[in-house]
Amino acid sequence: MGSCTWSGHYSLDPSELETRFAVEDGMAFMDSIFEESTEESIAKIQRVNEILESLPPREADFVDLYYFKHLKQTDIAEIFKVSQPTVCYRLSRAASRIRFLFNLPDVDLRQMEKDLEGFLSDPLDIKILILMWQTTCQSEVADHLEVSQGLVRHRYLRSLKRMRASSILEKYVKIFEYLEGNLNIIREVQRPNFEDRITHTIR
Repeated sequence: MGSCTWSGHYSLDPSELETRFAVEDGMAFMDSIFEESTEESIAKIQRVNEILESLPPREADFVDLYYFKHLKQTDIAEIFKVSQPTVCYRLSRAASRIRFLFNLPDVDLRQMEKDLEGFLSDPLDIKILILMWQTTCQSEVADHLEVSQGLVRHRYLRSLKRMRASSILEKYVKIFEYLEGNLNIIREVQRPNFEDRITHTIR
């Protein structure tokens, strides 16, 4: 997706208010970013544009058309031959993902791996934690490691519990707690070129 620039005030179509009510939180986050063209909002908009590369293609298209191109949900529905509620649902889900990824702090993954190796004895637990951080998707982690999603979730939460009980990795606890609190979101996130992104991190 190409670079997008902010060019004016975004306004919500009154006809969409009813369908937006059920997804107020996720969509409100996006609306707040696109409400005015201040330096801060422009920087956030550019960050959202970068995050679009991490979303499923269809959701990224919907966000681009709705927030950057200012098309109505009904127009997007017509373009993709789907219902308007489907567009609204996809937009709300994408907004939740964007909000999640927007607040995801940067970490040095190689340093994280080194720190985890000094605390956790099972290499599988370390790989699960790192891959969950990289992909924010437990189904991708399960597929890559050829294990069940249930095992991924169990090992992830078990490792986090151990980290909470120790002060050694305290700096990572909040990071992984943030992931834990959004498991329903990260379970659905799909990212392209997964193998390319993990080659240089997981040995």
